[in-house]
Amino acid sequence: MGSVFIIQGILVYIYGFDHNPPHIHVRSGTDNFSITIQDRVIEGKARSKTIALINSFIDEHEEELMEIWEKAQRGEKINKIKH
Repeated sequence: MGSVFIIQGILVYIYGFDHNPPHIHVRSGTDNFSITIQDRVIEGKARSKTIALINSFIDEHEEELMEIWEKAQRGEKINKIKH
């Protein structure tokens, strides 16, 4: 699936039928990591500036991200959203 969100050039993905816990994948330049939506556990490498931006984004959109996660796990189509 393509990116779900594009935030200041940073691509955020949610994959269908992905493993729990609910998380997003983030790619930007050399940054490539995943972060859980609720606990904010990070796997991968990223600059602190990117992590701070993504944490702020999750703070503002946690409910929406969880709804998209649930849709993706059911195999429903997810549309791209620019922020």
